[in-house]
Formats: sequence, structure tokens, C-alpha cells
Amino acid sequence: MNPVDLTNCDREPIHILGAIQPFGFLLAISPDWMVRHASENAAEYLGSPVELGAPAAALLGEPATGSIRRHIQRLRDAEAVERIFAVPVGANKTPMDLAVHRSGASIVIEGEPTIVEDEFDAASVVRATIGRLQKHRSIVSMSQEAARQVRALTGFDRVMVYRFDEAGAGEVIAEAARADLERFLGLHYPASDIPRQARALYLRNWLRIIPDIGATPSQVKPYADPQGVPLDLSHSKLRSVSPIHIEYLQNMGVGASMSVSIIVRGKLWGLFACHHYSERRVSYARRTAAELYGQMFSLLLESLERETAAQFELSATELHNRLMGAIASDSPPFDVLASFLDDFCEVISCDGVGVTVNGKYALRGAVPDEAQFVSLIRFLNQTSPSQVYASHDLQERYEPAKTYANSVAGVLAVPISRTPRDYLVFFRKEAAKTVNWAGDPSKPMTSGPLGDRLTPRKSFEL
Repeated sequence: MNPVDLTNCDREPIHILGAIQPFGFLLAISPDWMVRHASENAAEYLGSPVELGAPAAALLGEPATGSIRRHIQRLRDAEAVERIFAVPVGANKTPMDLAVHRSGASIVIEGEPTIVEDEFDAASVVRATIGRLQKHRSIVSMSQEAARQVRALTGFDRVMVYRFDEAGAGEVIAEAARADLERFLGLHYPASDIPRQARALYLRNWLRIIPDIGATPSQVKPYADPQGVPLDLSHSKLRSVSPIHIEYLQNMGVGASMSVSIIVRGKLWGLFACHHYSERRVSYARRTAAELYGQMFSLLLESLERETAAQFELSATELHNRLMGAIASDSPPFDVLASFLDDFCEVISCDGVGVTVNGKYALRGAVPDEAQFVSLIRFLNQTSPSQVYASHDLQERYEPAKTYANSVAGVLAVPISRTPRDYLVFFRKEAAKTVNWAGDPSKPMTSGPLGDRLTPRKSFEL
């Protein structure tokens, strides 16, 4: 038996749960248009019984069949999804929005009744909002503007911009919410709140919606094909929701949710997390606009990060040029480097800096005293020559550093000569900080209808 720990959620097969959310129907057909899989509610939407192995064209009707065939030709790869809006479907020719994608050897067709919205133009809406984003020059202010715009576009009670850190934990860095709701801005959520396989699907699918967390899923029949392979619903917009995630949302008092991925340089940077405190179904056209908005926001965010990096490189280049000019003069190297210590601190964020050249020393800011610095240099001389030495916890590797741990925790030592060993050394204090968790990040283990597992947290208060 596998142990019950934080990896249990990571092992849940959320892409092959074998069911869909009931706000639409699903058919999976063979390349020759025979029905291979169907959701139990398909007959309800199509207006006629659905039989496995029967021709799909007769079920969908000629207008939908012709449109789907044309869009299938546009599917460039297994990751692509084609959208068709307001096409008559089934015996009753009900206007429906369709999504078409490939899953293995099957073509998956999903449909939901069209929500008619007069004069809604997704491209125009996104174009108008992107202009306002471009005026912001910081990540936080741009994220706050984006949260307001996504809330206006989708109508959710709360929209948060949720950013992941290097360890996978998340922080709410921007929020737009209904006036009577408590604020989540600044709260942190542990990495285990979003399992690994869910993060992988966020990378493959820009948008995910759960209009009613209390809805009963519609099973997809059969669960597996004749070879025993389950239908992969990774790209299904109707894919059912993990019971564990449903319980998590219920514990938060949420009735509906939507997420839009923020992807920067191919990595999941964060999410637009949207919550509603009752049922809420957003039209497919409006969801498409939100997805496009998320893609544009990601591009602008990447551009802003690149611009920030370029400004840093420019400052570093200017400092380098000034330093080289000073070194080329007749001034002693130690005097030149010592006079640039404050400039070095502007380029490399630190709390203190020191330099040693030919046995001479100069120190600025939060640093060891001169004797301690000399001893540290001897320690650095034991490392490989011409290599930068870095440690975020110096006392872990160098015992004497414990005596000045209050002023120095991390060190970055840059060699500036081989013989003798001269160094430019940057110091940082301990980065102690208060983290505001949204409830206790630990999760209790229980046994119940879902087996031995970690239950979602029930408290999300500070």
C-alpha cells in the first residue's frame, strides 16, 4: 500500500476520470465517424438516442457535421483545439458552441448550448483592455489592473492573480473582489494545494472552468476502448473535477471557479484564479476572450521582465565601462576597486561588500570585521581557483561564520585574480520574513469514501 502523504494528490489520474461536467455533452468518434465514446447526457443535448458504433453524422446533423469536418482539417497537432460557435446541432438544431480536438486515435467533440450575447466581440474587448495594461511598468500594478479587467470580463465575485515561487508555493499578488468579501491579497498557499499533474494540465490548457461545483458528473461510456485504454480528457473543456478539488472549493465556500494560466517562457508563472459564491456559467465566447487575454497578459509580462533584465544589463555594462576606464589609469587597483564599492552594491543587491587586493582590505555595510574577513579569505582560498563561490547559509559550510551570523548569512565571492587570490565579496543578512498563510498549510489524513488520503484544508483564514 502506498503511504498517505503529500504525493497522494499528485498521483490522482485527473485526466482520465471518465466523466464530464454536465453543462455540455461529449462524443469521441473514430476517423471514419463512428461513435466510440459518449457521455451519458449526450442524448439529452442531441435530441435522439446515442448508440456506440453508430454513425456520428446522423446524431450531430448536417450543419454541425460539415463545420466539424472543416475544423478538423485545421488541427495542427495533438495539443490544438478548434472552436465553433452557435452552430445548429442534433435533431432539434439547437445552437451550440463546439470544441474539437484529437485524443489518441479519436476525435473528441464537445458541445454546450450557446449563450447569446448581443454585440460581444472577443477581439475588440481584449484589444481595448490590453492598451490599459501597457501603461503599467511594474508587475504588481499590471497584475492589479489585469485582475480588475478579468473580473469585468467574466463577472466573477473574486479574481486573483496568483504567482508561484521557486518552491511551487503561491502568493496572491493582486485581487479584485466584491466589496463585502474578505481579502486574500498577500496570502500564501502551499505548493501541495495544486498537485503536480494539475500544474501540467494548466500548462497544456490555458483555461479551466467549473460552473457548478455541486453538479453531478456525467459518465463517459465506455470508460476504456476495446484495448483497455481510457479516453484521455486532458484537453477536454468539460472534463470532470477531482473529488478532492471539489471538497477544497467547498471548504472555501466557492460555488463556481475558473482559472486562466499565466505562462512565461514556457513555464507556469501563475494563474488568474476566479471564484464565485454561487453557480456561474460564462459563455464560451467570453471564456475564449478571457483565454486570449491571459495569453496577451503573459506576453506583456514576459516583455516587462525582459525589459527589467535589459535595464539591469545596461546598468552593469555602464559600471563595467567606468571600472575599466579607472583601472586603465595609473591609480592602484585596490584604490580603484575600493572607490567603486557603493556602485557594486547598486548592481548586485546586497547588505555589505568587501574587497581584498594584495593583502589590503576595504569593507562597506553589514560585513564581518577585518580579522573575520581575513579569515574568510583564507577559507575561500581553499576553493577552486577562478570560480565564483556562493552560499545562502555561510555558517553551514564555514563554522567561524556563526560568530557574525547576525550581520552575515549569505556570501558571493568573485575572484579578481589568481595569484595572489584577490576577491570582491558580497554579503547578505538573513532574509527572515513573516509569511501570511491562508490557513494551516498542513493537511490532516482521513479515511473515507475516497480512501486513505490527505483532506483539503478547511481553514483559509490568515
